[in-house]
Amino acid sequence: MANLLGKKTPYPQNFSPNLLFPIERKEQRKSLKTKMFNGEDIWNIHELLWIDNNNIHHHDEISISVPCTSPNIVESKSLKLFINSLIHERFESISGVKKIIKHHLESLIKTDIELRDVYKKPDAKVLNVKKSQGIKHDPTNLSPAELFCFRGFRSLCPVTQQPDIADIFIDGAFNKADQDNIAAYLGSFFEKEAFHELCIEQIVEDLKSYDYQFSRIEGCFERRGGIAIIPRRYS
Repeated sequence: MANLLGKKTPYPQNFSPNLLFPIERKEQRKSLKTKMFNGEDIWNIHELLWIDNNNIHHHDEISISVPCTSPNIVESKSLKLFINSLIHERFESISGVKKIIKHHLESLIKTDIELRDVYKKPDAKVLNVKKSQGIKHDPTNLSPAELFCFRGFRSLCPVTQQPDIADIFIDGAFNKADQDNIAAYLGSFFEKEAFHELCIEQIVEDLKSYDYQFSRIEGCFERRGGIAIIPRRYS
């Protein structure tokens, strides 16, 4: 199946796992020095509509967790169309829905995945991203580790050039100067064209190169088509 992102596509009129489209991680990471990361990609499915054997409609929310070591990820529009096509099947319970989702996604991305309750943003100290350029680091007077939420992050979809908005969560030991520096650095993505996963991996690579002390970085991107993508990487 061809990549459907950025193309006008009719909604499927039958159950359509053939619409799922894989994207190779190694292709996405060509611009990075680091080729392997530790973490996962969480896909919040907020509009999971399915129909039981009595033709009763059910609306559920789930999270799909994919290890970032998988050879492939799934293109988001193809996942949305696949999820929407589930209404053309009938299921005894939500467990049957999860089973068929798990089967087809694992076949596509070639690794085991987990289906969980929908993921919610953690509590954190809130800071605002600044529209700026570059990165610097003040290693003096480090504060105790804390979870920070940098709000107002923006990048661009490399296919449609539409803006992608996110809250960036970083668990790290940052003094006030470094908090300001990171907020300004994150603003440098304002016109950058990159998929969500690559944005987070670029941030991990850049902060490591400047010897920032952090344990994880997580991007909670706003949902599109009922799906929110949340890449999480550990240092």
